[in-house]
Amino acid sequence: MADIFREVDEDLRQERYLKLWRRFRYYVIGVLVVALGAAVAYVVVSDMQARRREDEATRFAAAADELAAGRPRAAAESFAALADDVGSGYAALARIRAADALAQAGDVDGAVARYDQLAADGSVDAIYREFAVLLAAERLVDRRSAAEIDQRLAPLVIGESAWRPLAQEILGLAALRAGQLERAREIFEELSIDMQASPGVRQRAAELLASLGGPAASEAADAAAAGSGD
Repeated sequence: MADIFREVDEDLRQERYLKLWRRFRYYVIGVLVVALGAAVAYVVVSDMQARRREDEATRFAAAADELAAGRPRAAAESFAALADDVGSGYAALARIRAADALAQAGDVDGAVARYDQLAADGSVDAIYREFAVLLAAERLVDRRSAAEIDQRLAPLVIGESAWRPLAQEILGLAALRAGQLERAREIFEELSIDMQASPGVRQRAAELLASLGGPAASEAADAAAAGSGD
């Protein structure tokens, strides 16, 4: 009978952590969308200042309008065509947006293939290649194993990538989904005090850490104190 209750308790705990993972995963998606928007704005402003590539800007905006209107397949084709035609900053952004549109259309495998192609293209600026790695991992976080997500994000986590904190956050969510709670706790504990991470990332990490019972050291200290009290 005790085994049954223990199994039920473990199932309930797992369901709670999965709900937590789903909740915070969409916060990360939101952050990535904002980051992508900032990149688009940077390119647009740069081109406006240079008074060039007005046609490219118009085509990019038209493709974005198709996506906003609920036509992701058409938007993916428009972004891909733009990427093939230009050599400016719009090319990398259009490739990213083409992949994003495919994902919104339900073709996650096609989207990831496009992200992977961009990430492997040495002619593209590193900031876009690394962003493609990050986006691919995020799209796969609920489809592939935590080990594969680790492998994909390793270059961003080990190196000096600007995307490192977000990559670590995705690693933590992948560990949480996989039931690797101690590893998730370690990742979120490190992120919560990482001053190179944005305040939003640190706050989310602190909340997730609290939901997992707080820092591992604190838990160990509490257990030791309880033991000495006995």
